[in-house]
Amino acid sequence: MDFSPIPKQNGPADLLLINPDFSKNELGMDSAPENHLGLNRIAGYLDKKGYTCSVIDTTGRKSGTSGPEELGDWLASHAQEYQTIGFHTNSWNINHILRALEKAKESLKDKKLLFGGPLANSEPKKMLELLIENGLERIGVVQGLGEKITDEVLQKDKLTDVHGLWSYDDGHQKEGEKVALTQEEYEDTPFLDLKYNTFYQQYYKPVIEAQDLGKYSMEIIFGSQGLDVNRGCPFNCTYCSVPQYERKLITYSPKRVVDELEHLAKEAGFFMFTFTNSNIMFYDEAWITDFCQELIGRGMSDYINWTAYHHPITLANLSDAAYNLMRKAGSSTVVFGVQSFEKEVLKKFLRPLNTPELTKTIREKCTKANMQLTIDYITGVPGEDLDVIEKAFNYFIEAGIECRNYQLKFYPNTKLPTMNLDMSNHDLVPITGDLAPELNAYAVVSKLPNKRAAQLDGMIRKGSADVAAKRPVRIGKYVIKSPEQAKQLYEKEIPSNSNIPEKVKVAMRLSLKEMLNPKKREEKLEDLNPMEMMKKVIMSGDEAPPMVKAMKEKLRNELGEEKFQELRAKYEQANLD
Repeated sequence: MDFSPIPKQNGPADLLLINPDFSKNELGMDSAPENHLGLNRIAGYLDKKGYTCSVIDTTGRKSGTSGPEELGDWLASHAQEYQTIGFHTNSWNINHILRALEKAKESLKDKKLLFGGPLANSEPKKMLELLIENGLERIGVVQGLGEKITDEVLQKDKLTDVHGLWSYDDGHQKEGEKVALTQEEYEDTPFLDLKYNTFYQQYYKPVIEAQDLGKYSMEIIFGSQGLDVNRGCPFNCTYCSVPQYERKLITYSPKRVVDELEHLAKEAGFFMFTFTNSNIMFYDEAWITDFCQELIGRGMSDYINWTAYHHPITLANLSDAAYNLMRKAGSSTVVFGVQSFEKEVLKKFLRPLNTPELTKTIREKCTKANMQLTIDYITGVPGEDLDVIEKAFNYFIEAGIECRNYQLKFYPNTKLPTMNLDMSNHDLVPITGDLAPELNAYAVVSKLPNKRAAQLDGMIRKGSADVAAKRPVRIGKYVIKSPEQAKQLYEKEIPSNSNIPEKVKVAMRLSLKEMLNPKKREEKLEDLNPMEMMKKVIMSGDEAPPMVKAMKEKLRNELGEEKFQELRAKYEQANLD
């Protein structure tokens, strides 16, 4: 199996960075191709220092359970090409990483192996001990931000000589510490380097250069490029591991962010962006005002579209003028975490107790500014009140709010598992297996069937899908309301707009062409819909991961044995036909 390093080096390279993401594949889904932002930034940083790097992102694969072993076979065949190999680690993929390393262990015994990401930040000591137990001989665990420390790793012969690195080398073990960047160092990091952008190189660039979507739908254009504007988090949400990176917030300046947006638009043709900070987008109104005015002042609001994740307190405190400015600067949708409307749950999550009131305030401000609203909600919390959830979901549907409903999960070293939750009626199911139980994330699953909870989940999924389907498509500053308008934009307005970079014009016109003449495509980038997901789960066998097995039993309980077997027989017959 060729995992296609980006870029492919001619000869040995200093560093190979890998995002081993097989979690969706093992849940029975095709995964959408991505660009791993953190690895892209590290590779670009090291490139400027004169090192040779490659990146592998394993997203974009078909469903299946053998991905980690295939990666292990690839590593066994190609390890000699790299001095150092680094892995992005999280609770979803640690099991996969261990399986891959087991296949490639002999070929990797002399290589420096680095491990960073959420899991390395949450439990660096346990992570190091686990890797030693699995027979690896040269290990570095990066706690904190990887740019500076990776530079030193590539310079030193022994990992135990690298300051701050949790390490094991030549039989010696050394504890490390969290590595941070100063505000000035962060501001000075280079822009995303397209040479290491896996999504751009493998998908977006060929489409733009050919000026043809080929086998893809326009989702390849609307698959937003991720960007970060800050790192760290000042909040204390008990279910979240982000604060473990950095308690102090460090932030790019508004001008630095707009410079990078402009660079990526001109050089790549990207115009859809998602700011991926998993805590907050903007911490104060002055920042967002400067950012929006910078975009508008350069004429970039003609073609840039962006969304961002916010905290409800900061959003509710923004003025009406700030909402209007955001929309004018290219943002049609506000996204933030509600997480719950129930006070007892909010207390356990350490979220604002007035979240329902904050949500209604934000919704009113969005309505005035003609902006859409998308929120996150967490259900499956032991002791939750389903009446509160039903009332909240009805409000979201009636108010035209898209709600993404997530099931509760426990992540390593977070506070929520210590908050005296009554778990007597719930099981903890490891998400990617039990090879590393102390480092795993766990889905919180009810022991008993709960048809009402399932009905509420179905209700909000359908309601949110209806809300999203009614939203107008926006391309740059243009809101598409009719085929006639789309044709006029395609033929005249966009080609003649001097503010729009040429590669962005190509991407916009490809989207408009697809809207006007939709074609049945061989491949889509999005994951399976809920019905297809249910089918995959029902048809799963004994080789399925623990998470899939738990979902299968939950469906069996909620549907009843008779209905479950009826659906299984139906799907089996469809496969035969």
